Amino acid sequence: MSESSPTIGRVIRAALIILPFGTIVLGALSFVFYFNKQDKVMQRSIKYAAGLRKDLNEPDLKRYEQNVADTLPQPGQERAKTLTTYIESTLGPENMGYEVRAIRDTAAPQEAPLALDVEITGSKRANDVVLVLADYLGSQNSRAIAATLGAAHSMTGTPRLRTVRFVALQNLGALKAYQQQAVSPYDRITHILLLGDFATAPDAEVVTPLYLQGRGTVILRPDLKGDVLPVAQSVLKQVTDLADRL
Repeated sequence: MSESSPTIGRVIRAALIILPFGTIVLGALSFVFYFNKQDKVMQRSIKYAAGLRKDLNEPDLKRYEQNVADTLPQPGQERAKTLTTYIESTLGPENMGYEVRAIRDTAAPQEAPLALDVEITGSKRANDVVLVLADYLGSQNSRAIAATLGAAHSMTGTPRLRTVRFVALQNLGALKAYQQQAVSPYDRITHILLLGDFATAPDAEVVTPLYLQGRGTVILRPDLKGDVLPVAQSVLKQVTDLADRL
């Protein structure tokens, strides 16, 4: 009995050392397996989205413009719901491969979303964000939404260095809800492109609800005048140039 006691004690002490170590190793391996699986899922998603990518072309852009313009006779919330449904389905997994995020008024969740956005996550500087803001109810919304949809379609499945988010908003008042629900504390919004009626808004109306005062965010206002194809090409070039900056 006395000879086996030290052996049992050594076994217990070894177990006390080995078991926690084993738990740590298994925990670390589980994280490796998890992130490896997530990475494979992400790669499959990127490959799928890349298969849906389509270069800018005039027929598609004119169709986007016309579809948005056709909603003009509809009143208020009916028009907003029609437009957001159209934008969401056009950007969605079946057409362009994006997961669309809807930002809603928490006090009236049954109403049309205040904003819709899709993201191309940056491969190197994911926290640096280029925002493309287009109003879907303004007087220039047909051209703004057409350019946004065209640029988004031509970029789907092609990650950039920085993160790009295409955002369709009811109005600039929706930026407060967008900031609360969609902007992470780790996001660094480096550039904002204002399309449509937003282009006439002063900088303060954009940076204040996003809490970007004094943070060096550059605001750009692409010209939407002229034929729709060159306009969309110009917007796309600005977005891709900004997204690929180191």
